[in-house]
Amino acid sequence: MSFLWSLTCYKTLGSTSDFCKQLAENGAPSGHAVLAYSQTAGRGTRGRVWTAPEGNLSFSFLLRHDRLEELAQVMPFLVAVSLHEALCSFLPHAELRLKWPNDVVCEGAKLCGVLIERGGIADAAWIVTGIGVNLQTAPVIEGRRTVSAVTLGAEIAPEGLAECILAQFGLWIDRWEREGFAPIRMAWLDRAHDPGSRLAVQKGADYIEGFFVGLDACGRLLLQTDRDEIQTFSTGEILLLG
Repeated sequence: MSFLWSLTCYKTLGSTSDFCKQLAENGAPSGHAVLAYSQTAGRGTRGRVWTAPEGNLSFSFLLRHDRLEELAQVMPFLVAVSLHEALCSFLPHAELRLKWPNDVVCEGAKLCGVLIERGGIADAAWIVTGIGVNLQTAPVIEGRRTVSAVTLGAEIAPEGLAECILAQFGLWIDRWEREGFAPIRMAWLDRAHDPGSRLAVQKGADYIEGFFVGLDACGRLLLQTDRDEIQTFSTGEILLLG
């Protein structure tokens, strides 16, 4: 299935994802995308505020699919690989890596964030993916390092990057439809932090430390703990420890 993307740009929106979700509920077609040159009420994962000043990328896109349940499981990895490919085309000399499941980092500093949400029922079901990239400004996030594309040496126009991400996503979802998750998993691993990287994974109020082993066949994170046990995680906050 090849998507016909339709990108609409706005000077200011509260949240591109909230706007896109409203369009989805009103019957907007798959492939519709919205970009805001500034965003006043951006949202990140786990209810965090996502700072999105003018000059950074804030955009969201809508998908409908006859295999939506399957697609929802692989979306974090499809988006991550697409983002990495697009950003590397603008930042060919930067050491960009993926942090599970879909952050793009440079030497451990966060360059972008992704929020994937779903709703609707039956044939009206949808997935909305929000993407924020620090193009001009890197927000201050307590306990996290961040970086911007400008700091890495590139002036990137938000609209051009959004179009590149959508084009890459179209290629990767086509491949998933033809070949399943296995090649997406391998592509993600090729772009991720190295096996053996020291991680901490949040579980409840605590963090479990260990070493990155890889992904299982479903995309769950595999962590070798200090007790030499392999633990599997399908959700959780991840910290790169070095």
